[in-house]
Amino acid sequence: MDVDTTIDKTIMGLIAESVPGKFKKTLITPETHLRRELGMDSIGILSFVFRFEKAFGIDLSKMNFKVDMAEIRTAGDAIGLARKIVEQSRPADGV
Repeated sequence: MDVDTTIDKTIMGLIAESVPGKFKKTLITPETHLRRELGMDSIGILSFVFRFEKAFGIDLSKMNFKVDMAEIRTAGDAIGLARKIVEQSRPADGV
């Protein structure tokens, strides 16, 4: 399994964990809207971000990476952003 596939699956799982109870059975695809289809408000999205930091061992406050929460509309947006953050968090020499 390649790195992107692993990240994608992890992000989908983290989104599922952050979804309010009444939306737990909603099928999540990259096109799924976090707010409209999954009922995630700003608190839910922050919950997702905290889970992401924990899962990947990344502290966004220590990175020079600006995250605009308004840009995270769909699960696919979250996946794309997560890939960028994980890539940026890797050491430049690949170690």
